[in-house]
Amino acid sequence: MTHYLDHAATTPIRPSALEAWVEAQRELSAHPGNPASLHGGGRRAKRMLEDARERVAIALGCEKPEVIFTSGATESDAIGVHGGALAGRALNADRNTVLLSPVEHDAVGNQREYLESRGFAVELFPVASNGVCVINTDALAQVKDQCSLASLTLVSSEIGTIQPVSQMVEALDGRSMPIAQRPLTHTDAAQAMSLMDVSYAELGVDLMTVGGHKIGAPAGTGVLVARRGLKIPTDRPGGGHERGIRSGTPDVAGACAFALALEETVAQRQEWQVRAALLRDRLARALPDYARLTVSPDDALASIIHLSIPTSHPEAVLMAMDMADVHVSAGSACHAGVTRPSDVVLALGATEAEALGVLRISTGHDTTEADIDAFVDALERAVLAGQALDSHDRDRMHGRTH
Repeated sequence: MTHYLDHAATTPIRPSALEAWVEAQRELSAHPGNPASLHGGGRRAKRMLEDARERVAIALGCEKPEVIFTSGATESDAIGVHGGALAGRALNADRNTVLLSPVEHDAVGNQREYLESRGFAVELFPVASNGVCVINTDALAQVKDQCSLASLTLVSSEIGTIQPVSQMVEALDGRSMPIAQRPLTHTDAAQAMSLMDVSYAELGVDLMTVGGHKIGAPAGTGVLVARRGLKIPTDRPGGGHERGIRSGTPDVAGACAFALALEETVAQRQEWQVRAALLRDRLARALPDYARLTVSPDDALASIIHLSIPTSHPEAVLMAMDMADVHVSAGSACHAGVTRPSDVVLALGATEAEALGVLRISTGHDTTEADIDAFVDALERAVLAGQALDSHDRDRMHGRTH
């Protein structure tokens, strides 16, 4: 039996979302049409797409025209960050600074080089040792007149810490000033949707990312919520679909499945909040002395449990876990196959060795106590596999290998 504990990387598609996707594809096959076409098939596809858009808007607490369908959270982040930065500078040519955080997913963090190539200076919010970014109102007051965009994830995808997004918005006058007179703000809410009561209106950001495969929708689906009236430059001109932000024939069936998965996520959120905390506490109580929580549960989403373990070979730990049919991660899935220190953990003040010895366990709506117990049972042997390679490294360093 497989024990899947990597929901922060991707979560299984919900049966109802799969059914909605299949039903939509059947409908579109029986009555083909592009949503941009004026004939009956096109009008039918348009109704399906706009119904999905309205349902998503209700679930996210935004207006219907603010919902932009994308291919997933990575694309939403790309448009939201570099498009948002260019939009902010178009409103005020003096705004040439972008604020990011050290705890972002690579979809945001790795845009630094692109932003710098477009003439932006990139600065980072400071992060405390508990993994939560510090919003220093006085410091932000010094840079906000030069700031085009500030982006802060709502939940760190790697260590699970909940970030002060609303506080960032307040510090940058996001609630009190029109967009032409302040920096734009963006948040990646992909990891937050299952457990946090996410409302675009209450957060106050201008741009918000949501990914489909983190809520049980098909991979390749996602949403960028973009404030009504905000003009975002695009690198993909075309037919003007999705407010001209993302041209191309939309994935109608994907949008239908996304809407249903999001609605179910919201409806089940309160129940899952309780279950996720119980599963996290069960794991924490069973941890051996050599493994510890990287951040306090008080600061993190209950469904993401980040551990520090005594080995510099997490890949060996993962392989041993896999042999025990336990599927976990050593960090962000976008780092798969690459053994290097976690940038996020390094930002917390850890050494390179400490930033290598990490595991991420992430639970989902189908996780059971048996899955947690299987992880705990496999942990010691898995860590020993990593430590065996640590020992080999030390022997080789001291010239004792043949």
